[in-house]
Amino acid sequence: MMIGKEALARNMRVRPSTLGNDGGLDLDARKRRILRRSAIANAASAASQSALCDGGTIRRVSRGRILAAQGDPATAIAFVGMGRVRLARAMSDGRNLSLGYRGIGDMLGEAALGAAATHRESAVAAEDVEALSVPVATLRGLMVQDGGLAAALMVVMVERQGDTEERLASMLFRNVESRLAEFLLKAMTRWGIPDPRGVLIAAPFTHQEMASMIGSTRETVTLTLGDLRRRGVLEVDRRRIVVLDREALRQRV
Repeated sequence: MMIGKEALARNMRVRPSTLGNDGGLDLDARKRRILRRSAIANAASAASQSALCDGGTIRRVSRGRILAAQGDPATAIAFVGMGRVRLARAMSDGRNLSLGYRGIGDMLGEAALGAAATHRESAVAAEDVEALSVPVATLRGLMVQDGGLAAALMVVMVERQGDTEERLASMLFRNVESRLAEFLLKAMTRWGIPDPRGVLIAAPFTHQEMASMIGSTRETVTLTLGDLRRRGVLEVDRRRIVVLDREALRQRV
């Protein structure tokens, strides 16, 4: 389904964006729990972590709802403490471009640390999400004072630029099977957990989501997954993929 700017805005107005409170932890403890899951926050000094807690606000967004909408003012950075977020950009021709996923420990909205005044894409909860939203001004100030935090942020930005370049090269020079195999290998690294059969990709990607990520169609992805299943490379268990033969999958990239 296409998610245009107007549709995203309607979705944001009509649906409430928060879930019920977590009564098991007090507010400060919940904030610190989110930060502990972030490599960026863990690289910060104790004083900076306290400032992130003091300045941050917890947001809980249920599946299918919007954490940040394309075109809205980019005033905060979010650290994901629970769940998975899909990044999508509405194009001028009405199509929707899937840019990737962010999960536990990841940061959202980092473009605001540069010159971006508005969000360049929408962040839609693929699962129930809990995140710590920190004002851009707070994070910028801490970067000046805290070299460890600034260095960790730089590493993440360079890695994401590299991921973008790799994805572009893959789109240009690899066929659908190769792109899908590459996507699954990266998903294994990010979302994989050990399974008696191999590696289970815990995130439940739909065929359409995978197609959007690799620049193909749902039908082609379904056919390609079926072929890989018949060859014993993987199997599908309740919408989750289990990679049975990592090396065979790697050879298809």
